[in-house]
Amino acid sequence: MNASAAPVPETSVPGVVTFPPEVDLSNGEALLREALRLLRTGTPGLVLDLRECTFCDSSGPNMIFRAQRRADAAGVPMVVVLPWDGIVRRVCDIAGVTRRVPLAPDLDSARAMLADLA
Repeated sequence: MNASAAPVPETSVPGVVTFPPEVDLSNGEALLREALRLLRTGTPGLVLDLRECTFCDSSGPNMIFRAQRRADAAGVPMVVVLPWDGIVRRVCDIAGVTRRVPLAPDLDSARAMLADLA
């Protein structure tokens, strides 16, 4: 009996995970599950959009790093949309996100970066 995996559908549109206004232990895993779902469905690139996020604890950076590891393992480029200032930016600076993942100021820039990385 031959066992085979189902084919992964191809898409040309990058997947986007939009962070809610607050990210903490109560919703960080759900955001990660959405990112992993997009990676499993064959997204050519992954964008984590933090523009609307006004608060995050360590769950935010943790989710970003875990998604990045999975994207890297799948060979899928990932970009984080992160405002240039504010408390979320500061948390990401302290956690090392700003040194470890490609950043973009807006969604259009993130999509352009993904096109260049592909």
